[in-house]
Amino acid sequence: MMSKFRFSLFKRKTCWRPTFLGIIVILVAFVIIIRLSLGVVYNVLAINDPIKSKTLILEGWAPTYVVKDAVKYYNENNYDRLIVTGIPIVNYEFVTIYRNTAQATILALQYFGFSDTIYLADIPTNVYVDRTYHTAVASKLLFDENNWPKNFNVYSVGVHARRSKQMFKEAFGDEYDIGIIAPRDHTFLPQYWWKSSKGFRNVSNEFVATAFVMSFFHPDYSKSVERIKLGKYIDSIYYSRQDKFVEFSDTAKSRFNWEEINNFHGFKYFDPNIEYRITANFVVDTTVPVFEMKTSTDRRPEYRTYGYLDFVINDTNYRLTAYQNMQYKDHPDHGGSLFIPFKDITN
Repeated sequence: MMSKFRFSLFKRKTCWRPTFLGIIVILVAFVIIIRLSLGVVYNVLAINDPIKSKTLILEGWAPTYVVKDAVKYYNENNYDRLIVTGIPIVNYEFVTIYRNTAQATILALQYFGFSDTIYLADIPTNVYVDRTYHTAVASKLLFDENNWPKNFNVYSVGVHARRSKQMFKEAFGDEYDIGIIAPRDHTFLPQYWWKSSKGFRNVSNEFVATAFVMSFFHPDYSKSVERIKLGKYIDSIYYSRQDKFVEFSDTAKSRFNWEEINNFHGFKYFDPNIEYRITANFVVDTTVPVFEMKTSTDRRPEYRTYGYLDFVINDTNYRLTAYQNMQYKDHPDHGGSLFIPFKDITN
């Protein structure tokens, strides 16, 4: 007699689920945990963990009241040097003389009586993302250039502090000791940050951003350095063009007459091309006699040939002559400047 086998794709299993009272207890417990953790979140993000150091880095986007507190903190703790980071000003940049937040912050520092040397660690306009990290990279370049001790404190603001410290750790590496100072953000109450839109937005955004950078942010330092250096080179060209436009548009400074100023709408330029950023070999040669240099007016200033710059572009050798203005050769500010005129088929 053959036994019968029963085949089945599913089987019944006992499933536990909470009762109505159980659901209420779970919800109450969840609310209590969330409520207790709300106050902790701010303290976790707005960390204060300074170290003993003689270098202070102030994040240049900080509001004015933080800048004032930073001056007091710097003086009370006997720091030797201050670095101010800065990001490009992208709002109202056409109505301000400042091109990044660091420049404006430096003026605020001086207004509050700061008189020590200030080092600038700003980033160019081609950096749109990860700006805190790139300001940290710009700061690292200053340390490399000046061979300062490998420790410093970062003066940040509120809940931005932990992420700032993480960004500086990414840029500087394990060889540096990094401390952090986080003065309170006055735009909301830290103990009740969830009760205001500004507080909720700042804390929640920083919580997510900090969690992200600590888990997934692993930037390429060398590429960031290259991006900063190239961006500053391009910015210097654009800023020079803007300054020239302002100069020629100003009736008090312009070389144009009234009619030319009224018809002036700016100069035409090619886009910057980094292939023409070259290294030249400079040869000093002052044997040529002093002569009168022709200008666009009747003025004939005295110049002398000071030397030659030899370089190669696209396998073609070129030479430019550098001239020295005899009137200003002993000037404390302009004595080291040389005049290097050139022309091409566009002018």
